[in-house]
Amino acid sequence: MANKILIISLTLLICSAGLAEGGKQNSQTDPNSIFLLGPGTLITVKPYKGMDPTIYPIPVITAVSAPFYFSIDTAGCRLFSDSNMTFDIIGKLRLDGYDADKSDYFDGMHNRNMTVDVGGEFGISGDWGNLYARILTDALGQHDGQEYRLTYAKPFKFEKAKISPSAGFALLSSNLADYYYGVRDDEARTGRPAYNPGASVNWFVGLDANYQLNDDWTLLASITYYWLDNNIRNSPIVNKDYTISIIAGAMYRF
Repeated sequence: MANKILIISLTLLICSAGLAEGGKQNSQTDPNSIFLLGPGTLITVKPYKGMDPTIYPIPVITAVSAPFYFSIDTAGCRLFSDSNMTFDIIGKLRLDGYDADKSDYFDGMHNRNMTVDVGGEFGISGDWGNLYARILTDALGQHDGQEYRLTYAKPFKFEKAKISPSAGFALLSSNLADYYYGVRDDEARTGRPAYNPGASVNWFVGLDANYQLNDDWTLLASITYYWLDNNIRNSPIVNKDYTISIIAGAMYRF
């Protein structure tokens, strides 16, 4: 899993550098042309039995060359924008899954792999905050499922800082939930029966924050906490009712 994250991170780094190349000379003044890059850390707490939290070094990137953009784990193209509505085509890394050899309990299980989901996101904003509706489907044939997500966020801006608390829910299709949290018939063992959680709804809260140290450096942090659906909690390979994802890093403006 660590090698896969490293390979994907390097690939995204190369792609984002190419995205920003055309306009980075104006990145100091043009919000439609931005390239920030630096070191970061990804921490994940997954709900699987016998698996410890994981920590990975990753590059943290924000690159914009309108209408294209890339940020951390999401790439997109803005197809429509007006004063308070947007519509984007997006691709997003899905870092769910596990290596079965990381826990003795998973003996006889197949690995569950990361993938890239693609789809669309509609956003509407106002003084009350931002509301996003997103539909994603598996682009690489790993889980062959879909996710439907609704997120409300309210950004607060200060002189050098911005924080944005958020909340919402993610509806996972049966294929997606079964791939990451189910047990196939050929994986069943004594004490680990075959299990299909079916379509599931996970609620979440999050907090994104950044702080501009100076004209060149920006610190960032993001944390998301998910409450897992009962269908997932009841899986014989799960022993937590939550997952946590944390990203922290520093970016230099080129």
